[in-house]
Amino acid sequence: KAAIQARTDLFKCTIGHLSSKRLDLEQITNELQQARKRQDFIETDLSEWQNKLEQLKEELTTQPNVIVHEDSTKLISNIYINVFDGKELFNSSAGDAVFEENGKVVCVKANPNMYSEVRGKCEYTVGEHRILLKIEELNGWTLFGIISKSTPLQVHSYASPSCYGWYNGSNYNYAAGQRINGEGITAQKNDTIQLVINCDKKLIRFINEQKNEVLELNVDTDKCPFPWQLHLNLNLPTTRIRIIS
Repeated sequence: KAAIQARTDLFKCTIGHLSSKRLDLEQITNELQQARKRQDFIETDLSEWQNKLEQLKEELTTQPNVIVHEDSTKLISNIYINVFDGKELFNSSAGDAVFEENGKVVCVKANPNMYSEVRGKCEYTVGEHRILLKIEELNGWTLFGIISKSTPLQVHSYASPSCYGWYNGSNYNYAAGQRINGEGITAQKNDTIQLVINCDKKLIRFINEQKNEVLELNVDTDKCPFPWQLHLNLNLPTTRIRIIS
């Protein structure tokens, strides 16, 4: 049964990956068709579309990272898989966040009285996606979660109407930009966490294996429409978060 479930999960991962790339291709195709109708594109537009197509070609031939786990503590070993999206990077922010190592790392280096919103470059619309993050330094509040791409960047992004996620501390859950009752996270320096984004089930999950902590939030897509993006809100220097998947 465990092996069948693992195969099913792997199949869903592959289908989700291909479906996501199909949507990306449809978007590029629509852009090209609209530009052709308007006849208003220039050489830089052609170069940008060519780069997008080359990147899409590379992503189509590169499957997400899959880690196979075997639980040998039981009489019959359980097999399960974790799928991590290896193309995620930090790439946009509001506030004093600084990106390093080509977007693999985000850190706060200035202005101790200000919050900073940080987003990933990937857009999530279908399937389940896992992002692995390492907390290299942590000072003050840090929120882990998602936000709708359509929501404007702002330093107090935890109050954005499409924000869903968790702050470190008790009872610091946010849904649709509102603080709600529920468990907060106990993330600390050197913790490795998984952020699971499940578009099909419209939920996100926070997993901290060091603390044996699993939290889950349902997402209202009327308030947080697709596509979703990885979303952090950082507070004080010298907070430093790394994408390791």
